[in-house]
Amino acid sequence: MAQALPEVGVEARLWRPWEHDFATADCLHLFGSEPEHLTVLQAARQRSIPVVLSPIAWFDLASCWREPWSLSQRGLACVKFLVRAAFPALASWRRRLYHSVDLLLPNSQAEADQLIRYFQVPPHRIRIVPNGAERRFSSAEAEPFAAKVGCRDFILYAGRIEPRKNQLTFLRAMEGIVVPIIVLGSVVPEHEAYFEACQRTAGRNVQFIAGLGHDDPLLASAYAACGCLVLTSWYETPGLVALEAAMSGTPLVLPRGGCAREYFGDLAAYVSPGDVDGIRRAVLDALSAGRSPQLASLVREHFTWRTAAWATREAYEYVV
Repeated sequence: MAQALPEVGVEARLWRPWEHDFATADCLHLFGSEPEHLTVLQAARQRSIPVVLSPIAWFDLASCWREPWSLSQRGLACVKFLVRAAFPALASWRRRLYHSVDLLLPNSQAEADQLIRYFQVPPHRIRIVPNGAERRFSSAEAEPFAAKVGCRDFILYAGRIEPRKNQLTFLRAMEGIVVPIIVLGSVVPEHEAYFEACQRTAGRNVQFIAGLGHDDPLLASAYAACGCLVLTSWYETPGLVALEAAMSGTPLVLPRGGCAREYFGDLAAYVSPGDVDGIRRAVLDALSAGRSPQLASLVREHFTWRTAAWATREAYEYVV
C-alpha cells in the first residue's frame, strides 16, 4: 500500500514510532487489530491527527478453534467469541479501538458486517478497501520455477505451514494422485510437528519448497508454471496468493470460509476445509479446466494495488 499510494498522488511513508515523529502528518494509517494501537491512537489524538485502521480481522467460531495456539488458548478464544456474539456492547480493547479511530477500512463487506454485528460499529464509519495484487504477476514466465522443481502444470499449495492453513487435510485428499504437487511455504515456529505430519502424509510426487520472498521473481514464476492454486485453509480474507495467482488466470480452489467468494464469484471453486473427497474433486476439476481469461480480467480490473490505493486515498480525504 505504501508503494502504491504515491501513484495516486498521496505522499506516504512507513512510520516507525521508535524513530520518527508524526507531527507533520495529515493522517495516520494503522494496520491490524492490535492493543498497542490504542497508545498510538491517543498520541495522534493529542495532535489532532485523524487515524484510519485496516483491521485485518475475522471473527467466527471455526477461525478461533483453528488458530495455531494451544488447546486451552483456543478454548478460551471460542468462549470469548460466543460471549462477544451474545453481548456486542461488552467493553474490550478491540471494541474501544474500533470505536476510537476515525474510519475503519475492512477489505470486504463480510468483514464490515462482522464489525457491525460483533462490535456495533456504525456503518457510516466503515469504508471497504479491497486487497490487491501487483500487475507483474499477470506476465511472469513459467520457466524459472519449472526448472527449479523439474515439472510444470503441478498443483500448487502456497502458504505458511500451520494448522490453520490446513495443508495436512489437503495432502490426505491428494493421496494416490500422480500429478506433481508443490507445497510452497515456511513452517510457522512451534509447528514443526505439524510439518512433520505433512511430510509423513505426502506421497513421492510432493515437493516441499521453503517460502519465497514477495519480490522474488520465482514466486510469480510459480503461479505461471502451476496447473492450479489450492488453499484449503479454514478461512481466507481472501488470501493474497489467490489474487496474485488469479492475475494470470490460474484456476483457484479456495475455502468457503472467509470472503473469497466476494472477490472471485463463480470464477473459483470453493470447498469445505474438512471435506477430503470434495477437495480432491475440486482440485482435479480445476486442473482440467485450464486458465481463465475471465478470472484474469476480473482481478486486473478490480483488485490491483492501484485500485486499493484510490479507495484508500478517498478514505484519507474524508477524514482529513
